[in-house]
Amino acid sequence: MSVITVCNHKGGTGKTTTSIHIAAALNLVGYKTLIMDLDPQAFLTCMMDVETADISSTSLDLFRLGSRLSDLEVLKLPSFDLLPCTGGLGHFARKLTQAPDMFRVREVLQDQNIYDTIIIDTAAAVSVYVLNAMIAADTLMIPVTPELQSVHGAEQTWDTAKEVRKKWNPGLKTAMFLLTNVHGRKKVHRQYGQYMRKTYGNLVMDTVIRTCASLAVVCQNGTTVFETYLDSRGAIDYSSVADELIRHVLPPAKLGLEGG
Repeated sequence: MSVITVCNHKGGTGKTTTSIHIAAALNLVGYKTLIMDLDPQAFLTCMMDVETADISSTSLDLFRLGSRLSDLEVLKLPSFDLLPCTGGLGHFARKLTQAPDMFRVREVLQDQNIYDTIIIDTAAAVSVYVLNAMIAADTLMIPVTPELQSVHGAEQTWDTAKEVRKKWNPGLKTAMFLLTNVHGRKKVHRQYGQYMRKTYGNLVMDTVIRTCASLAVVCQNGTTVFETYLDSRGAIDYSSVADELIRHVLPPAKLGLEGG
C-alpha cells in the first residue's frame, strides 16, 4: 500500500485536479485507489458532485479516536473510492492541539489491506490536517505552476516536508514536483520550468501537465477526462504521470485487479 499526499502551500496549482486524475489513471490500470479529501473547504468533494446529505462517513472520522479505515463507509465512484469532506473539519481543528493529533491519519491507515494506493488531497495551508497528511505519506507530490507565487509555495512545501521527514516521518521516501498548467508559449513558464529542473533535478517529474480546457470542464460535474475526453491533453498527461509513479514509486498492484 502506498500513500501519496498532494500538497502545495500555495493555492491554484492544480492539487485537486491532480488528485482526481492520478487516482482515476491508477484505477484504470488495476490499482484499487481511495482519495481522502482533507481540505476543510471540501473542494474535491464538491468537484465530484457528491451529495453530502446522506453521507455516513467523512474525513472527519479519521480524527476520532479508535477509528479504523475498514469501519468507514467510503463512496464508490466510477473512477475511484472517496472519503469525502463535509462541514465540521475546519472547526474540529481547534480540538487537535496535542502532538499525538498529528499522527491520527497514519494510525488509521496502519495495516490496512483494502487499497493499493491512497491519495490525500490537502488545503493550501500549513495546518494540523496537512501535517497529518505528510506524516501518513510515503510519497509527496507537489503540483507547481511555473510562475513566481506557485514556485515559492512549492519551495515552502518542500521545506516543510524535509522537517516532517526529519522529525516525524522518516518513511517519507519520495518527494516530487509536478509542473502543472504549463503553457509552452509563455516565456515565464519556460524560465521557471528550467529553474525547477536546474534546482531540484530528478525531484521534478519528467511529465508536465499542459493547459487543457477539458480538465476545467470535467472538474465541474463529477467526471474525469478519462470518462469524457479520453484523447485530450489532460488524459494523456495524467496517464503519463501514473506511468511515472508506477515505474519509480509504486509497488505492483495486488488488490486492484481483484477488486475491479
